[in-house]
Amino acid sequence: MLLLTSEFSTFASIIKFIFLLIVFIGLLFAASWFTKWYARSAMPKQKFHNVSVIESYPFGPGRTIFILQIGTKYLAVAAAKDRVTVLTELTEEELDLEPQEVWKQGSFRDMFSELVKKTKKQETD
Repeated sequence: MLLLTSEFSTFASIIKFIFLLIVFIGLLFAASWFTKWYARSAMPKQKFHNVSVIESYPFGPGRTIFILQIGTKYLAVAAAKDRVTVLTELTEEELDLEPQEVWKQGSFRDMFSELVKKTKKQETD
């Protein structure tokens, strides 16, 4: 009789574990879907023609330098938590407007495998 009870509790524990694992995986998929949906809907995809951020560089906690294009003018602006200061006006000749290599958008799996390949290549060199 004791053997039968212990088998049932072991079997019940396995079933509970599988159920919880399925619920956990379901929650992960739901969280992933929700964050992708929120990222798409939270930021309005408006295109402005007169104002654009060319580049930004954080140089301290809560402090960033922006290069803005407003119409045909370029401005260097420093933004802190409570203040925005125009640093200087720039000409197009003073700027390097060539597009730099940026992470291409793709799946996490592709990015991670590319990172692993680079790491392995560096280890062999």
